[in-house]
Amino acid sequence: MKKKEFKKLYGELNKTEKERASEEVEIFLETMKQAFSKYPKIVFRNFGTFEVKETKPREVFDPRRNGEIIKTKPRKFVKLKISKNLEEKLNNK
Repeated sequence: MKKKEFKKLYGELNKTEKERASEEVEIFLETMKQAFSKYPKIVFRNFGTFEVKETKPREVFDPRRNGEIIKTKPRKFVKLKISKNLEEKLNNK
């Protein structure tokens, strides 16, 4: 599902206008971005836990340079661990 489709679904479920639904989704996403910059973990009860993780620096082969070994920099990513309630709901459908 793409963001545009999500906004449409959100509007339909909440019976709001297209523009209002789009604004609310954008506000939520911007809030999540700001929250991740301040907190490494965000918990939504009965949904799951979003956690900022970081990869370790490592050595990898660069196929463009005849297998030369290069070092990668650590990078951050967001991981979602869903709650047991949501997992049960998804598996019972």
